[in-house]
Amino acid sequence: MAKVTGSPETGSSAGADWQRVELTSRSGAALVGCWHAAAGERAVILCHGMESAKEGDKSVALARSLCGAGIDVLRFDFSYVGESEGRFEDLTVSGEVEDLAGAWAYARSRVAGEIGIVGSSLGGTVALLFAAEEPAVALLATIAAVAVPGRRARALPAEERARWRREGTYDLYGTPVGSAFLDDVETLDVPARVPSIRCPLLLTHGTADEVVPLEDADTIAAAASSPVEVRRYAGADHRFSDPRQRAQMLADIAGWVVARLG
Repeated sequence: MAKVTGSPETGSSAGADWQRVELTSRSGAALVGCWHAAAGERAVILCHGMESAKEGDKSVALARSLCGAGIDVLRFDFSYVGESEGRFEDLTVSGEVEDLAGAWAYARSRVAGEIGIVGSSLGGTVALLFAAEEPAVALLATIAAVAVPGRRARALPAEERARWRREGTYDLYGTPVGSAFLDDVETLDVPARVPSIRCPLLLTHGTADEVVPLEDADTIAAAASSPVEVRRYAGADHRFSDPRQRAQMLADIAGWVVARLG
């Protein structure tokens, strides 16, 4: 059962009053998040990327901007990072979908109005998969979403994948990742799930992204059956490292969200 702990805090990093909250993944894992209350009836859930957490620069900046526009925001740690329960080596994409389902249930308990989702990188993929099963998602914006999760894992030679399963873990991203990740991504077909999404989509992507190919945005867009817009940012890398490009991209997302939930 979700609960609020502590009293509201104000910090310059958050830019608004927020509460530390405890919630539960649909799978039962204990998760921790930050609830930014704007005293409204609408909310947005932020999903961080694989190597980030709820304190990531993009998440904090979006929370500040959206809350300032009167929209409540939940940013939370998936179950393998930050304050949430779990170990990185147990990461699976489907497990993160379970976490987002728990975050959705928590947000639903806090607001009566529409709820949207913004996801970054693998968090964008998780958001797409969740929106495909939850017709009540009001809108979805992504930042460099992955159309083929586990691309590196799938590309490994058969003998390497067999060794991964035999030994139980594999050093895929600079840290051991369990074989459940490989088993999971081999069953996922994101483009096949995208047509089930009913809400408007905004896909943002840098043209110089060397981690997730720009073509992934086009693949997702081509599969969509709901209204979709792709915004490309010339010269931007995966992390939108250039502060000006990052600020523009985040302003574009915030403006798009506010125009539809505002």
